[in-house]
Amino acid sequence: GRPSPKDCSVYISIPFCPSRCSYCSFVSFTSAKLLGLLDSYLIRLCHDINHTIDQIRALGLTISTVYIGGGTPTTLDEKQLKILLDTITARIDPNTLEEFTVEAGRPDSVTREKLEAIKKHKVDRISVNPQTMKDETLKIIGRHHTVQQTIDAYKLAREVGFDNINMDLI
Repeated sequence: GRPSPKDCSVYISIPFCPSRCSYCSFVSFTSAKLLGLLDSYLIRLCHDINHTIDQIRALGLTISTVYIGGGTPTTLDEKQLKILLDTITARIDPNTLEEFTVEAGRPDSVTREKLEAIKKHKVDRISVNPQTMKDETLKIIGRHHTVQQTIDAYKLAREVGFDNINMDLI
């Protein structure tokens, strides 16, 4: 339907990745030391999500879409993903959203357990982002996965029940 002036979208950033891609201009932390901050970041993020939703409600707005992007949200393990998604779904009914998306961007960070945690929280769209379907280019740009891992991640997402999957190519 047509968006209402009272509709808004929420973007939640997970600025962590397994490794840095050469083309990336996003804020993203990849070192072991900084990846060690994930639990602390998640605690603060969940606090900020609750505060933001309070502000949105105080303004009389309705959240129509939620997008969890990055970085690479699937850098979070399944326990961390559950904490994040529990925080969101405690405050927003996924059944009332027009779209609830999680970037499962790096095929090498996708597992059945993570996909099942995402699906359980009624996320209706994921992104599996290979960027290219050529192994040689993946190596050149610093993506530490293969074309086969992309295909496997896509098939696994289908097995778990996702029927709305997009892929980014550059």
